[in-house]
Amino acid sequence: MGFKEVVASTENDPDALARLVSAMDDIGRLGEASIFRSQRVTQFSDSVVMSYQVTEPSGVFWMMNAIALTIISLAERGFLLRGAVTVGDLHHTSRHVVGPAMVRAYEMESREARYPRVIIDPAVIQLARRRRNEDHTPDDEEGYVRSFMAEDADGRLFIDYISWNAVVAVAGADDLGYPEYLATLSRLLRDGLGHEDPRVAEKYLWLYPRYLAVLDLFGGLPGDAPYRVDNPENCDFIENLPRMTRLANAAQRRLDAFNAARERRSVIVRPWSCCQVDGASR
Repeated sequence: MGFKEVVASTENDPDALARLVSAMDDIGRLGEASIFRSQRVTQFSDSVVMSYQVTEPSGVFWMMNAIALTIISLAERGFLLRGAVTVGDLHHTSRHVVGPAMVRAYEMESREARYPRVIIDPAVIQLARRRRNEDHTPDDEEGYVRSFMAEDADGRLFIDYISWNAVVAVAGADDLGYPEYLATLSRLLRDGLGHEDPRVAEKYLWLYPRYLAVLDLFGGLPGDAPYRVDNPENCDFIENLPRMTRLANAAQRRLDAFNAARERRSVIVRPWSCCQVDGASR
């Protein structure tokens, strides 16, 4: 997200260009570390398409794992992703990416995802149940796949890249690095909530309560909680991250005013028209 602004900043900031190239290299590595020969990855500009054949056992699980780690890695570098995962026919080679699944994923990403989140078509869950590891029951496989996800307020599933459980316990990111990871999200939130365009701020207002939930979780750990006893520095660091309440409230007010103005502009005023009533013109 914000790719245009990032690219524009590279004109005068060599470090921004280095970060951007490094992030794009991270995406490219999706295609280098797969246990499945059917995996295909195509990268162009700020977009990436990854596909597996549906016959791969536990292919959904490994795809979720690869996407989650990529989202986390890019967020660590200051880049947030928006996208979608679906099932369908796709012709995907080193030169071509075309098919109904590509169209569906694009429509989901552009029309439904809206925020910095990668949403999941429910059909993906059903595929995971059918094409599971031979040692797993359908419920087992679904549980493993869902462990990467959270359900949003609109009912859509998305890959969770914020909570400690999803980032550390499930995706396997470094626990010691998690506080600094949150600090990076905090800096992204500060810049995003303060953005002059309310439509940009709206995307970060989506992320904000999920960030606060992590701060509240760690702040609510009792003094004798095993995690606090074993990791007091992590807890102290996370508890002291900025909550940005005023900034978020100001962003919400700007967004509300913008939406109200847009609603007023959308009202169609119809002038009186001439019609015939009982043969008389009115």
